[in-house]
Amino acid sequence: MSVEVSPKAAESGHDSAPRVRVLRSADLPEVGDIFREAFNQIYIRRGFEKVVRDPDTGLAIARAYLAHDPEHCLVVESEGVVAGSAFLHPRGNVAGAGPITVAPALQGSGLGSLLVDELCRRSDALGVPSLRLIQDAFNEEAYALYSSRGFVARSVFARASFRSEGAAKPILSRGARFSDLPRIGSLEQEMLGFARRRDYELLRRLGEIRVLEGRDGLEGWIARMVQGGAAAIGPVLSRSKAGLEQLLLDATSDLAAGTEVRFLLPSGCRVSVPGRVRLHSLCNYMVRGSFAGLAPNYIPTLFPESG
Repeated sequence: MSVEVSPKAAESGHDSAPRVRVLRSADLPEVGDIFREAFNQIYIRRGFEKVVRDPDTGLAIARAYLAHDPEHCLVVESEGVVAGSAFLHPRGNVAGAGPITVAPALQGSGLGSLLVDELCRRSDALGVPSLRLIQDAFNEEAYALYSSRGFVARSVFARASFRSEGAAKPILSRGARFSDLPRIGSLEQEMLGFARRRDYELLRRLGEIRVLEGRDGLEGWIARMVQGGAAAIGPVLSRSKAGLEQLLLDATSDLAAGTEVRFLLPSGCRVSVPGRVRLHSLCNYMVRGSFAGLAPNYIPTLFPESG
């Protein structure tokens, strides 16, 4: 399946006209390279360090998404060559969009607009009332593009990290079992207004989920993925601030000393983390459509970008 994005070019038979189509396995190396180069360039250009340090990160993410949401993984072609990609993650009444990347040499040529327009079209066709994405606040061009398509900044997140102290502390949570997934979904539905059962299954395969029990049932849960000397935390959701802090402690106390723990911190989240926090940059949480707010004891995830 492919979606022609230039009707006039299609009528005239110009095969070189840009077009958006579904991502195929053969596209993965190009998509992974563009992901790494695009994110690193925008960060370096603004005075930050590289955000994608592992050369295989982009490929791994694209491969995981192709297996996870195959019909909603897209690429844009220019002159017959893959020039960018975008991903849609429908989850009931909410859909996440991202990552969205275009090769640095082709940025500003309208290819990003084609990808965003197709994501919006697909979300609308599915009847999703709330399409969401996370956007780096220093990227004014991307902000302007999303705003022009009806996205509104609803919250601010800080990209943050801290170094694990490597000191084992009492762990009150436990590893999630398959039977816990419906309970996790119920808690998310109650507190966030959506549930991501397929994402929990993916996070269990690629990393770890821990659950914390309370007096009246499930108190909260946390997901993490550890690779090399870094650990990505999120999502984390709890009924209480104390539960959120306990989950953060449990998910980091067994890490080697000095492990970089990375997470997104919403502006409305008041939580103490087990380490000295370093703030890297700010992100806009942008929503196209309905939005009732985020739960106070919630730390989101970038993998997958669905809430």
